[in-house]
Amino acid sequence: ARNIRKGKPGFLDFIGQDVGFKNNSGGYEIRNRFFKGCVSPKDITLIGRNSNVCHLYEGFMDFLSAVILGIGRGEDHIVLNSVANMQKVHHLLDGYAQVYCHLDNDEAGENACAELQKRYGDKVIDHSHLYTGYKDLNEYLMSHKTRK
Repeated sequence: ARNIRKGKPGFLDFIGQDVGFKNNSGGYEIRNRFFKGCVSPKDITLIGRNSNVCHLYEGFMDFLSAVILGIGRGEDHIVLNSVANMQKVHHLLDGYAQVYCHLDNDEAGENACAELQKRYGDKVIDHSHLYTGYKDLNEYLMSHKTRK
């Protein structure tokens, strides 16, 4: 991981066979075929476009899947990099008129979305129904990609 070049948050860096996704604190989420981990510090990633609409994801692979699917073009995106980082996004979400949750179809994702809906009301919209039957947006995309 020491060969990571310095990029902007939300941009991919390639380190050999690894992919690094930079967060707002300078840490990285690291992925390859065999490994899923991070280089600290662990934090969220904001990809801001000065929009009043935000799309929220658990992981960067879901964000990249959304980009491929054309979700949220021209709008802001926040990647939690773990649902444990939920408290770190509240100050950011306060400023949005609309928040679309693209969280995992599991208990942690459902609880996180419910927490945000309780806090922010109708401005938070759960979009996990778009990939019902799949763990997350990435699994949905990969399933549909392999069928073609």
